[in-house]
Amino acid sequence: MIISILGTTGAKKDNITCLPLDMENSTKAFYNADILKKKSDNYYNSTHFLLESFEDSFILIGTKCAITFQQALLKKSLKNKKVEFKEISDNDLNEVFEVIFKITQNTVEEILLDITHGFRHQPIMAIFASSLSKFLDNTNTQIIFAKEIESFKRYECVYLDEYLEITHISMLLSGFIRTLNFIPIKNLHLINTRAFENFSKALFSNDIVGVRKYYKKLIHELGKIENHKELQYLKPLIYKVQTTLRPLEDLEKEEMFYQYLTLSKITLEKNSLIVALAYSFESLREYCAKRFEPLLKQKNISFKNSYELNTAVMDTLSNFKRGRKENFIQKKLPQLFSKNSSSFHRISKVYEELRKLRNDLAHINKEKEFEDIKRDIKKLNFKIETIYKDNILKVIIQQSTIFCD
Repeated sequence: MIISILGTTGAKKDNITCLPLDMENSTKAFYNADILKKKSDNYYNSTHFLLESFEDSFILIGTKCAITFQQALLKKSLKNKKVEFKEISDNDLNEVFEVIFKITQNTVEEILLDITHGFRHQPIMAIFASSLSKFLDNTNTQIIFAKEIESFKRYECVYLDEYLEITHISMLLSGFIRTLNFIPIKNLHLINTRAFENFSKALFSNDIVGVRKYYKKLIHELGKIENHKELQYLKPLIYKVQTTLRPLEDLEKEEMFYQYLTLSKITLEKNSLIVALAYSFESLREYCAKRFEPLLKQKNISFKNSYELNTAVMDTLSNFKRGRKENFIQKKLPQLFSKNSSSFHRISKVYEELRKLRNDLAHINKEKEFEDIKRDIKKLNFKIETIYKDNILKVIIQQSTIFCD
């Protein structure tokens, strides 16, 4: 489908007739159409060139005067063409936007939009409408413009898609900086959107393996974008993305529980409270299970999976069974809690706070404000990090006295 905005250059100043000044001697200009792989030749205007060069259906948009003028000027070219005229006012800012947005929203075929002509705001609003439509619905729209070259009456058809794509990429990067979520648009050619999309999916599904894997691919893609000639304007945004992701630079070098805590801090900063809380929760469980490993190995205590292991360890720290089956750690080491109750209590208290807040959020919070919840998670993360720095469990497990029943 071809969409063209109609102009009135060459029409009589008489608003009643709006006819060409001289039908017989209307001048033509040379149009270089190499980029469209069409014949370069002399045409009255870009609409004339499109009608002569394409067999597609046409939607021609213009004021009453512009339509009357072009119908008279291009009478021969309009014959045997599937053409629909859409009349707009010459002073309505929204009309062109609304017309083109509706067309692009309701059309599945490829669209070529010509914005060479039109009055004042019309081409600009057409760009906005087609750009928004593409952003929302991934419509395949290409925008062309006949720019003047060399001398008067010589034009060259150029695509404006690249500039629109840069605009879309800047919007996507800005959103990514704010939220770490990335919603890809189809038919983008200058960046690999999958690198962003896969990282976001992994991060917000608490997939630690995926985060590490796709972080590397994302950093690689950012490097390519940074060196892309057409995307030089986006360097400030690229730098902000790199700065946002910098805490992940040494993620794999950290112990797993620290990796979880790092991701909690990052997602909390981007206001993803439930995700951040999940990372905090698993971080503390992972730390405790990891520190219990030497003791469990010595006592030949094993579990079917990490979930059972983590749960048993946290129950031991709290000296709770919570209705579950007998805790093998407590069975083989009955005095473990009593000998270390103060240290264990410090951890279990934080763990219970995490559990309660996580449960409250999972079942729809009705009491706390957003900023209060965010502040609570930040405080809990500080307590968790302090536990890690003090390393109290490691000291306890290493003491030979705790191995005595």
